[in-house]
Amino acid sequence: MSKPNPATAIGVDIGASRLKLTLVDQAGTVLMSTSGPTPREGTGKDVVDGVAAQTRAFRDSARAAGFAPAGIGVDVPHMIDGEQWTQRWANSLPAIDDLPVHPMLSERLGGRLAMTNDATAAVMAEHLFGRGRDVDRLLLMAIGTGISIGVIADGQVLDYNWGTAGDTGQIIVDTAGLNNCSCGGHGCLETVASGTGIAAELTRAVGRGENSILADRVEAGQAVTARDVADAARAGDALASRIFERAGFFVSVALATYVHLFRPHLIVLSGGVMNSSDLLLDGIQSWLPRLASPARLVGLRRIELSAFPDLGASIGSAGLILFPGRYLARSFGEVAP
Repeated sequence: MSKPNPATAIGVDIGASRLKLTLVDQAGTVLMSTSGPTPREGTGKDVVDGVAAQTRAFRDSARAAGFAPAGIGVDVPHMIDGEQWTQRWANSLPAIDDLPVHPMLSERLGGRLAMTNDATAAVMAEHLFGRGRDVDRLLLMAIGTGISIGVIADGQVLDYNWGTAGDTGQIIVDTAGLNNCSCGGHGCLETVASGTGIAAELTRAVGRGENSILADRVEAGQAVTARDVADAARAGDALASRIFERAGFFVSVALATYVHLFRPHLIVLSGGVMNSSDLLLDGIQSWLPRLASPARLVGLRRIELSAFPDLGASIGSAGLILFPGRYLARSFGEVAP
């Protein structure tokens, strides 16, 4: 028999590499969770079919455990355009670019379905259940394969730019280096501070002849990740340490701009790169007050790491179903069956 209480919903986080699914109640408790590789092979339809298949299997497991999910919330790492929820600029998952993902998932899954951007979902999770429960103005920066922010101002999500607060990973910070970005621009924050950017910085530096304990791997054509660079920095590699220091500086440059725009009371940092917070956080906390206007910083109470380092976006997506209309009043929010 299905359990009538607590009310539950499924959250689906479609990441560039991982698909994460959670069953969440109205207190934010994760009752069940699983993850697997995000489907990437074939056409956009194949990707959506794969996401739907994993979601149906998870929903079946939840029902078998006695739960009755009220619906499914889904987040995507891209911008959402128009009534058909068409994906735009899906650089990290190109198969779904220009694809109307929402109606396709709705057809395959049935029932109540909601969709939003991943950073928007993550900031909702922090505001509902995490670090931001005591603030009305909250900014979350997710630093992973790419970089994005979610913003809550006076208790409301800012989603005025295709379901987001803007293409925030593409803010120009490195006017001297001007590295090419996947967006087609140059000098974007993602090129120097995302996981991809950090790895690329080390590869470029070794190519210029700089020393690193990772040099042999780079010269052999082997892939280097941000985690590899972090491990090298902790092992005393001067180049790797400098790359992380530089990344922290550029994150602070971007955050100073966002503080001027959004005047947050709390900044939350999340994403895979923040697993290396020991290499980044001190620098960010040092640089931000040196860069930003004191008049804008006066309201900033603290900078913290996410309460949900792995499942925040999926928890927030479930919140779209559990708290309908609380944050997203436009068409990017809940859709009834």
